[in-house]
Amino acid sequence: MSIQKILTTCILVLGVQLISCKKESDSPPTDSEILGNLVKPGIIDEYIYPIQPGTPEWKALQSHDEMVEAVKIPDSVLHKISTWGLVESCFKYPLGGDYLFMNCPSDWINDLSRSFNGLSELFSRTDISAILLYNYRYLDFNKYSWYGCQYIDLIVGCDAFVSKLNNRQLLYLVSVAIEKSQEQSEYFQIDLPNSFYIMANAMIHAGYKPFIDYCTTQKYLISGIYTYCHGEAKIEEYAKEFIRN
Repeated sequence: MSIQKILTTCILVLGVQLISCKKESDSPPTDSEILGNLVKPGIIDEYIYPIQPGTPEWKALQSHDEMVEAVKIPDSVLHKISTWGLVESCFKYPLGGDYLFMNCPSDWINDLSRSFNGLSELFSRTDISAILLYNYRYLDFNKYSWYGCQYIDLIVGCDAFVSKLNNRQLLYLVSVAIEKSQEQSEYFQIDLPNSFYIMANAMIHAGYKPFIDYCTTQKYLISGIYTYCHGEAKIEEYAKEFIRN
């Protein structure tokens, strides 16, 4: 084979590889790309809170501060519990419904990610990205109340988590949140699931300029931080454009 033919063959092969790589990077992320071969363990070592709302022990607590102290996870557990177990424990945090009484749930969840030792430990784990994305992707609405699912949405959309994701993971998160928004609305018959917050904050952390410009114009960004869910129809519109681009 002549040198010219060899060079031509090499150029063609390289061109095909480059096109293939470009198509893969331009296409929406799949479960297999982001989650890989991740499988949820059959037995989860979640922490069972010893004092639960509705029990006599809970009613005996004199203040909200006492409730907060009562549901802290012991340090001895935090050092041993798996990330899978920690996710389940945080999802079932007894005070997760507090967001219902907050003017800005996004501020509340960002504060909680620092003040609740379960969440702060969770977001310090090196394997949190794929495991939390997996749990969100396969979230079973039957296991939680509507406000429980809304609280989980806040966890998944908070700054402490989305700031850990790369662009492909953020793209995947937005695509899943679009699906969850529809599913959650139909399942619980609610108009504004917090999955819109996930879409919005993920696009902001991805640096998606069209949406950031929109938020800036509407004054939904304060010092670079998204102030919860506003203009849900526009959020979904931008989210669909984000995953197509």
